[in-house]
Amino acid sequence: MPKKGYFQKLYKFEAKNQHYLIEVSLDDYDDVYDSWDPSPFKRRDIEDEFHDYILNSSEDIPLKYKLSIILYLPLEKKNEGKEKALISAYRNYYSYTLARFAKNMKKLRQKNIYSLFMSIVFLSIGYYWGSRVSSVLLKVVQEGIFIGGWVFLWDFFTDIFITRRKHFEEYKLYERLYQADLRFVYRDNAGNIV
Repeated sequence: MPKKGYFQKLYKFEAKNQHYLIEVSLDDYDDVYDSWDPSPFKRRDIEDEFHDYILNSSEDIPLKYKLSIILYLPLEKKNEGKEKALISAYRNYYSYTLARFAKNMKKLRQKNIYSLFMSIVFLSIGYYWGSRVSSVLLKVVQEGIFIGGWVFLWDFFTDIFITRRKHFEEYKLYERLYQADLRFVYRDNAGNIV
């Protein structure tokens, strides 16, 4: 029998849906919302602590698995209208976050093109000019142009192989949170699930 992974010990697996469960106990629906945001509930921001908890939990679970977020609430707080508003606010929050990621990825692509272009320009000037330089001062300028070209090339490769990958992994994490199944489970005063 294979050894269980770290995440398999911490999170329940629901075989029926093939989802890992992130469980959160709340006192009220408002616990999910940012208390400083005056917007209507459907558009309100998610509380940082709630977001951090589900994001950190999601990072523990490999991306190949889907998630369900189970929200435990007291039975006396049950309100279908508030459930719908919370689901809407949750989806809006992560939809907006995904849109920001897409915008940042577009900016990164533009920066990559600029860095590659500037690298080619600087290195071409340095090589072309190199055969015609005879004075010490111009050789120093030529070396500066070469260094600038290599810095732009380094920036291009760093963005392509490191920064882009990091952004893509974060995007996938947020996309999975956006797609997560949100469920409400209620407990009576004795703590029993109803």
